[in-house]
Amino acid sequence: AVSLAACQATPRETPAGARTATSPASLEEPVDLRTASCIGSPNATAFAIYLHGMDGASPSEQEMTNRSVLAALAQTRSLRVALPRATMECPTQAGSICWGWSFDDREIEVATSIVRAAAETCFGDRPATVIGFSNGGYLLTNLLRTCSLKDKLPRATHLITVGAGMMRGPLGSGPESLVGCGDLTMLVGDKDEFNFDPTGNLLQNLRARNAAVREIRFEGGHLLHRAALDDTLSAFAR
Repeated sequence: AVSLAACQATPRETPAGARTATSPASLEEPVDLRTASCIGSPNATAFAIYLHGMDGASPSEQEMTNRSVLAALAQTRSLRVALPRATMECPTQAGSICWGWSFDDREIEVATSIVRAAAETCFGDRPATVIGFSNGGYLLTNLLRTCSLKDKLPRATHLITVGAGMMRGPLGSGPESLVGCGDLTMLVGDKDEFNFDPTGNLLQNLRARNAAVREIRFEGGHLLHRAALDDTLSAFAR
């Protein structure tokens, strides 16, 4: 069985003051990042879906920081981002939510139905990049390695995982060839205690099955790194 690490730092308490962002198309209408289901202008020219990591029922301090990064990129890149929220309780911490843990068929079906609905609400059926942070990234990796991305998220054009690069052991069962199963960029901080693997085991296993995958390492820990994410999105836009 595949053991994809699905852990991240314990969610910290949500800060008392909710942060806000302003859409470039409507400067007078700030968006409450804590409660937002979409970030960015409805008139944006590019689209993304962001999957949080293990989090509290209300967005944690780390999640708020990640949303601030997304809000900044939404303004500079004319990007609209859907922000679905998981509903499954993580088995390792009461009160926390995850996209899955074993990533069996039931967990994946529930998670991807939420993702599809959130995208539809924010920007209809437009093609989108899917960004998965930590536990959200491990969900995306599972969709790639099982070659189920096109079935579960048919409008996804690219996958980006952040802080989701750890796998112990072999890839396990699944298609022998992952050609055409998705395009994945793995971003990982070289100081990410639980999700950075200097040996690149997950990367090498995916490449052994001819997956379209690349890894970009940045200096830092378990976070949504603005410059690395910006560079990756820029490459997709070329």
